Amino acid sequence: MTDMVARYPALSVELGAVFVLIAAFASRILLNRLGIPSIVTLLGFGLIAGPSGIDFVRLDLTNPGTRALLQLAVVIVLFEATLRLDLRGVPKTTIALLAVAGPALTLAIVPRVVQAYHFSHLLASMIAAICIVTGPTVIGPLMARVRPRSSVAHLLESEGLVLDALGVIIAAVVFATYTSRPGTPLEASWQVTQRIGTGIVLGAAWGVLGRYVLTWTARWSSDISKVGVLLLGLGAYATSEWVSHESGLVAVVLCGFLLDFRVLPHERLVRAFKEDLSMLALSTVFVLLASQIRVEQLGPLVIPAMAIVGALVGIRVVTVALATFRSAFTLPERLLTMSVFPRGIVAVSLATYYATQIPAWGLRGGDRLAGILFLVVVFTIAISTPSAIAVALRLRLQMPTVVIAGITPATLESARRYKRSGHTPVLIDLDEQAVALARSHDFEAVTAIDRLQVARIVRERGAKILIVDSTARWDDFDRRSLPDLVTVLGPEG
Repeated sequence: MTDMVARYPALSVELGAVFVLIAAFASRILLNRLGIPSIVTLLGFGLIAGPSGIDFVRLDLTNPGTRALLQLAVVIVLFEATLRLDLRGVPKTTIALLAVAGPALTLAIVPRVVQAYHFSHLLASMIAAICIVTGPTVIGPLMARVRPRSSVAHLLESEGLVLDALGVIIAAVVFATYTSRPGTPLEASWQVTQRIGTGIVLGAAWGVLGRYVLTWTARWSSDISKVGVLLLGLGAYATSEWVSHESGLVAVVLCGFLLDFRVLPHERLVRAFKEDLSMLALSTVFVLLASQIRVEQLGPLVIPAMAIVGALVGIRVVTVALATFRSAFTLPERLLTMSVFPRGIVAVSLATYYATQIPAWGLRGGDRLAGILFLVVVFTIAISTPSAIAVALRLRLQMPTVVIAGITPATLESARRYKRSGHTPVLIDLDEQAVALARSHDFEAVTAIDRLQVARIVRERGAKILIVDSTARWDDFDRRSLPDLVTVLGPEG
């Protein structure tokens, strides 16, 4: 195979693409079957493909083409993450305090921790800025497993998306500060302001334009809306980079924040498209980042990474205590919120992006930045996931689950009713489009091929109620396959 790749260099790219798709395929299976976060599987595949494994994927991060590929993948991931932000129903004071206190403490404490291990000022500041972001794609599956009150889950997921957006902007500001041309402090401040201001202005312009574009495309097919959404995100990034280098990520975040899919009659199809596109992009980013990491080089970074995670744990406890003081959340729910602090997609994406940009600016330390953030992501997931599950079980925070077989307007209304009463609805259907519809309404939904799979989901989730819609071809459900304690109802409940 080595000789063949040497004769046909493009073959290495094609084989790498196949490997990334295999990793994406495996990550989705493990997520759906075992609840393992996709990021864990993808990073594992990257390590296997890299120099610490079979040395299959070899990338030159100084190559402009390679950097452009990774940057576009990162842009798609960030754009899709920002588009999911929805603050309806979230306590405004709590989310505001979480968005201010957490980043402020992180920027004040983490650089000092990092510099104690002889990192440069640039790396210490960049690591702190990237550590602001959290992991919504890790929090989502974790909340599905923990099943707390819906308001708690919504707060945690919304907080993650807000901090992702803030982290992107703050990381851009920090990097712009260190890469501005030498001059007086006033000149340097102007350069940073110009760069970030360009991203804000052009991102807002593309976002406002996007509102009119989506309204116009609502009269056409979903295919036009899909291309239009992708054009808006990449257009915001490209034009902002063209006007002022290193301002594109800010523009992407602002553009995504201003767009609203609710004007589209085919909203669910467009959302499914962007989620699939983001999955491919993040699979590329994760696998390629991990493939550049040598395990033997991580040894000296383990202790600094553990110190950073320790600081992040302390910051999390203090931040949540301040933000939820005198709130409607109970003490057990506050303790659960303190235990949820994983880093995920955006942290890895920013690490990949700036690991390629640092050497492009003639600076050193891109590999150390990627390595230490890789460890921070792994450690926070490894600590936060079991601790959150343990807290939820110990303090009995898991809400009762109701499984609904058959997704129709009637069963969606039943799901809303049960959700308001404190249950966690899980909707099941044979049709992928029906599943996508339920997900667009912020419900957990899965595809099941037969009644036995429905029964398995009932047992796995410990559901006490199963609602079966007569139009779902499950009206003759075999109750002998269900636990004795399960009550089977119609869509009217």
